[in-house]
Amino acid sequence: MNFVDNKQPKILLYDLEVTPMLGWVYGTYNTNVIKIEQHSYLMCFSYRWLGEKKTYNVSLVDFPARFKKDKTDDYDVVKALHRVLDEADIVIAHNASGFDNKVSTGRFIAHELRPPSPYRTIDTLTIARSKAKFSSNKLDVLGQQLHIGRKTKETHGQLWQDCINGDATAWKKMIKYNNQDVNLLLELYKRLLPYINNHPNLSAITQRDGCPKCGSIRLNSRGQRITNTVVYRRLQCQDCGGWCAERIADRDEFEKPTYVNYT
Repeated sequence: MNFVDNKQPKILLYDLEVTPMLGWVYGTYNTNVIKIEQHSYLMCFSYRWLGEKKTYNVSLVDFPARFKKDKTDDYDVVKALHRVLDEADIVIAHNASGFDNKVSTGRFIAHELRPPSPYRTIDTLTIARSKAKFSSNKLDVLGQQLHIGRKTKETHGQLWQDCINGDATAWKKMIKYNNQDVNLLLELYKRLLPYINNHPNLSAITQRDGCPKCGSIRLNSRGQRITNTVVYRRLQCQDCGGWCAERIADRDEFEKPTYVNYT
């Protein structure tokens, strides 16, 4: 990514809701699928830009003419998702690498859309798994365990089927459910932020010295880190709490950014 004029990166938080597959099966457990009648498709997605207060949702029912003609045609929703991802420099999702990003890409390919502009990914599920031992890494359980919120009480099942069948009340519940996932994702991201060592370096993107994780300039010096070749000043951000390091040397000897994630 090439950023000029101290551009601030656009950081997207998003979450997808997809339909289950419809098929013929033998057995409830250890299911043997003998035929798929309908593959999964995108029902809706919610998203929010980091630093903004509003959460947005785009769903199949936002395009009534297409939905009335074919309830399984998700082209307009997929096209809207493509536009949003195309704007993003960094995307955040829970299980982004295993689900959201791959499902998005699959639907883009299905509808013959070209790839959106490249973006960096922050997967809160991967971070939670790698950094700590929680009783569960599901978004709802993490939200409750960390006292930052929880999902709505809707569960997979009848609500999804009612939405597929076009029930207006069910769609209102679905959109509320989807939006709450993004709002909870935001709180989880903020809680995990100081522990993310490989976070995209915002200092490098903006070409301004500051916290690589959140961009803050409120950094306190906390001793030194010494390697075989370089001595670093250890710094802790007073906003997000993350650690970074500043090279203690003639700055002309090094390319910016001066501040790097502490690993």
